[in-house]
Amino acid sequence: MSPVPSFDGRGLIPPLLGPDETTPDRSPYPALMTELVITLGTTPWRENLLFALLEYRKLLAVHGYTDGMQFIDGSFVENVEVRENRDPGDIDVFSFLMRPVAYQQDRNLWATTGFPIWAGELMDRDKNKARFSLDTYGVAVDEHGPLRLINETIYWYSLFSHRRVTQEWKGFVRVPLNPADDAVARAMIV
Repeated sequence: MSPVPSFDGRGLIPPLLGPDETTPDRSPYPALMTELVITLGTTPWRENLLFALLEYRKLLAVHGYTDGMQFIDGSFVENVEVRENRDPGDIDVFSFLMRPVAYQQDRNLWATTGFPIWAGELMDRDKNKARFSLDTYGVAVDEHGPLRLINETIYWYSLFSHRRVTQEWKGFVRVPLNPADDAVARAMIV
């Protein structure tokens, strides 16, 4: 994986690298959690947000969600300290997750146990905002079929690739679920 690009002159991660607009070196940039700690964990507050993200990822793993990736966005992937003279408020996270095999194989188990945990624990945006300072969203990629996955990807890519207020085109990051790398990232912060 290549490193997350530095902020450009606008204080944003560039949407693509180089002059060729067809380059594959573009957002969302692949990174490990350790790379996020190195490139974006530049202040104690940012480290706190990354630690909270690691706690959320740990919660996913506790419930059997160990295969997937996350889009990481929001003011966290911007230089808001310089742009707006403030700290990032949170981290925006969209998770593409494979459900645990037991839920994939047993619809009843998913309906009675898995989905209530998904909706009431893992994807509860208000709860995750309060306990982790994360804006969380997600899709169980194996549940609804490829068209739903394609639609979700198009929507979230479009949303995350632009600043909400100014509509400036910008880059963001994608991070695979990787408990071993998460442990190293946690040690780098603590």
